[in-house]
Amino acid sequence: MNSQKTLTYLLGQTMKLVKFRLGEKFKEKKIELNAEQYIVLHYINENNSPTQQDLANHFMRDKSIILRQMNTLIDLDYVERTQDENDKRKKNLHLTAKGKEFLELTRELSAEISEELLKDVSAKELANFENVLFKIQQNTGFKDCLSGC
Repeated sequence: MNSQKTLTYLLGQTMKLVKFRLGEKFKEKKIELNAEQYIVLHYINENNSPTQQDLANHFMRDKSIILRQMNTLIDLDYVERTQDENDKRKKNLHLTAKGKEFLELTRELSAEISEELLKDVSAKELANFENVLFKIQQNTGFKDCLSGC
């Protein structure tokens, strides 16, 4: 790699800017949610009744951080906890009807951000970029996580 800046720095800085832009868009629309909470809602929607421990494992966060996020999302009536049918000690997470509606709105805003950020990127450049990202993901050694670890 001939770049003066490391890959971790470049990717980290880029993600920080994307999250910042998404946060701006949410504020413009008077949405009281941050990028991390949006990503958590998305994860809950895409996975079958995850638990808070599943979220903590997936996002590599302390369970207490996830608990605070969940309490906020529950207070906003976007998420509900239900008792697991097979293990009474477990609480599964689900999006409420309001949460699903809200996720759809925020997905649309996220798509607008993607469009803005990719404005001067050609289809060929985007395909190359996606290919490079895929190779980086493969090179991490976490091949089982490529579909959503």
